[in-house]
Amino acid sequence: MADTTVNTIHGPIEVADLGRTLSHEHLTNGVSGMERLPGFMDTPERRQEMVDRCVEALARVRRSGIDSIIDLTPFDLGRQLWLFEAVAECHAEHGVNVVPATGVYRWVPPVYFTWDADEVADYFVRDIEEGIEGTGIRAGIIKLAWDLEARLTEGRNPPRAQLEKMARGAARAAKAAGVPISCHTLATDQLGTPLLDIFEDEGLDLRAVTIGHSNDTDDMTYLTGLAARGATVGLDRFFSTDPAYVEQRSKIALGLVQAGYAEQVCLGHDASPAGFWGRWNPDRRPDLWTLVPEHEVPWLLAHGATDDHIDALLRRAIAATFTAAGGMKG
Repeated sequence: MADTTVNTIHGPIEVADLGRTLSHEHLTNGVSGMERLPGFMDTPERRQEMVDRCVEALARVRRSGIDSIIDLTPFDLGRQLWLFEAVAECHAEHGVNVVPATGVYRWVPPVYFTWDADEVADYFVRDIEEGIEGTGIRAGIIKLAWDLEARLTEGRNPPRAQLEKMARGAARAAKAAGVPISCHTLATDQLGTPLLDIFEDEGLDLRAVTIGHSNDTDDMTYLTGLAARGATVGLDRFFSTDPAYVEQRSKIALGLVQAGYAEQVCLGHDASPAGFWGRWNPDRRPDLWTLVPEHEVPWLLAHGATDDHIDALLRRAIAATFTAAGGMKG
């Protein structure tokens, strides 16, 4: 019988209770160990500011109709368990479910170099079934990242070989623990394709896989090809309210909807209210996670998408990845 629960930072919930979900976000980001660097979060005031930023952003996005976000921040991207715990304690203030991740970011840390794929899988499963870093917070999804470094195939322990090992470990963990995989990819290099090849070789149900950052390309042959293989296409980079930008990004979503793939497309921003690199949000914008529901969704509705299509993009597509993953558990 399929597992129908999803781990969040405040405990497990039913898949159906995810509601409208943003598929790729970060409470914070940076680098592993950044909490020990002077000037980052080494005072109670700085840490409280991070909590306040996150709670404010979550409360704002909840008012825009979003029920859940998926936080795809593994340890080497600066995941902070203390921040998860603090935000979970404030759940009554914001009301948003936050699904935390295990996994790995782009440059595989050397600690994994001597591990084989099964050892990687065991580590990920421990985060999912026992808790992350010895806490009671259990991961609900596995994060992978394939970007420019996937081109590097030469030398000892080449990045591409390490990335492939981590992908196989992730696939084995996903099947064992019944959780989905979400992938940061370089869409212009069509890196979703080799990832799906590996997952197929490992016997993974591709419906449990999201190939993310896919709206960094408008190559519809590539994007529909991912969906045709059964994967979910993550259109999860959305950074601006400029009308031309909104139109360009939203047309990609509309094209997939018109091609019949609304049930296999999810939306997000790849943004953080308390991150330490990339989009730092210096103006304390509590609306950084509202660009999709308040700008992309209205554009889609104005250009032919229906309310049912929007429900598929924000609710059913993500729920299906968790349901498919739960069906693999064993």
